Amino acid sequence: MDQEACLGLEDVEMEEEEGEGSMAMSAAAYFRQMKAERRATANVVRIKDQQKRSASPEAKKKKKQWLESVGYQKEDGIETPSTMIPSEEWRLEKCRQFGEFRTKTAQKIEKTPPMKIPELKSNDEDQWHEILLEKCLEQFQNVLENFPNHTGTPPAWQMVFAIPKKHLSQLIEYLIEWSSEEGLTRPIREWIFALLLVIDLPLVQDVVSALRTLLKNCRKLRSQLSPDRQSEADEYSLFIAIIGNFFGQKDLADS
Repeated sequence: MDQEACLGLEDVEMEEEEGEGSMAMSAAAYFRQMKAERRATANVVRIKDQQKRSASPEAKKKKKQWLESVGYQKEDGIETPSTMIPSEEWRLEKCRQFGEFRTKTAQKIEKTPPMKIPELKSNDEDQWHEILLEKCLEQFQNVLENFPNHTGTPPAWQMVFAIPKKHLSQLIEYLIEWSSEEGLTRPIREWIFALLLVIDLPLVQDVVSALRTLLKNCRKLRSQLSPDRQSEADEYSLFIAIIGNFFGQKDLADS
């Protein structure tokens, strides 16, 4: 991964709506804001007077049973230098922004008639791999130059909105499975991020399990980075924060 790495979605209409101090309206702009804020903010920010409520024994038991049902395993031996782990305020702010981004995206979906693309009705994993990562659909050849790291169909907004909702959960599972075989490449990261913006809540159990696998991999990859690769660490930290805090997998989140 290089410094510009993940979240390279581009949308001219959304970009034009941006102004100084406003919320990013494309994933690329969102990531640029994240990096700019990171440079302008101290690495360590403490939150004072924060009280934590302890769960009841019954609640703890239910949580343990649920964690076991989604394949929870305690991770040992993964240590990241504290200077590369963002502050709690940073993590909470990224989750807040992600939630707002999802809301804005949902509003845009309501106003955007989806394209009708026969190939997106497929239930075949190999065909989806070809569509997303290997060969760009004809309808999106004109925007492919905006996604230099993609050879497959890029996660342009019209493409993301055209995918039937019934396929979203399965595609997230596919992408995370492919990442374990092919590496967490930029096209895979961008597609996962884009689908997390539009998938409905609550998540089905299989998706939760897949996201937990992804979070663990992000923690592992981040722990292998040298201190001078902070931008890459921030990319992994963003996914860790979103999955751990926004999607409720707090037992694996940074603390």
